[in-house]
Amino acid sequence: MMVQKNKWLQRTLLAAALVMAGNATAAVVTSIRPLGFIASAIADGVTPTEILLPDGASPHDFALRPSDIQRLRSADLVLWVGPDMEAFLTKIPDAVARQ
Repeated sequence: MMVQKNKWLQRTLLAAALVMAGNATAAVVTSIRPLGFIASAIADGVTPTEILLPDGASPHDFALRPSDIQRLRSADLVLWVGPDMEAFLTKIPDAVARQ
């Protein structure tokens, strides 16, 4: 479990370094719109951000589509609230880490 957390920390730091470098872009995906607004404000003019949940979808009962999983796999940084709110993302780190 600790190794997996370290991998996510490394990826987060890598994405932050890419964003700060200014000459590279990082694929940033957020789970819900409020996080998307925050990430977009921080990365304004540096890198685009995507929001995973479509308008009107509830994070409590959302089911990922194959295209959503692909977006998560290709992301350099994924921002989410946590397992209590977004249970659909709890198994994703294992699947993405294997890639």
